[in-house]
Amino acid sequence: MLDRDGVVIVNRKYNVKAPTELALLPGAAAAIARLNRLGIKVVLCTNQPEVDKGIITHHQLDAIHHALRRMLSREGAHLDLVLCCTDNFRSEWRKPAPGMLFEGLRHFGAKAADTPFVGDQLSDLKAAWRARCPGILVRTGLGRQTESGPIPRYARPQAVYDDLQAFVDAYCANRRAADRSRADASRRAARRPVRAGG
Repeated sequence: MLDRDGVVIVNRKYNVKAPTELALLPGAAAAIARLNRLGIKVVLCTNQPEVDKGIITHHQLDAIHHALRRMLSREGAHLDLVLCCTDNFRSEWRKPAPGMLFEGLRHFGAKAADTPFVGDQLSDLKAAWRARCPGILVRTGLGRQTESGPIPRYARPQAVYDDLQAFVDAYCANRRAADRSRADASRRAARRPVRAGG
């Protein structure tokens, strides 16, 4: 699961208010496409309080995400689910609350421990901890600022990467290593002699 601003798209001070303000971060689309090819579901979890504040409408937010999907599609990537919290106040969905992450896990029947959440802000790390997902910090967006600031011990990221592409490289390498380990264990088990009882 991924945060949006600062992870997939360029972070703007007052968030994106129109499709024309969208800009993909370098390598983000390629990273998502790689996950797509592996059959890994990609869920976007984003706070968008500008709707509740009256700065943009739900229709405008939908247009922004439609444009984002088109941009990703041009690079062979897609999002499997987009979850938004448009509430400007505390709610079970607004990060650092874990509601969106819980919904993403529920939607695909995924296990929290096997589902990293990648973000660039402390609220992302706190939401990951509360959902019991591995919290991953990237240095894009506000990530370097977050990394250098105080992070509560409970919310410290499992790992820090320069960007989404670097995370996906490491994630895929770890998956390959785990697959090889399981295959080796299976071959060793198949070679064990069967002892006759008696």
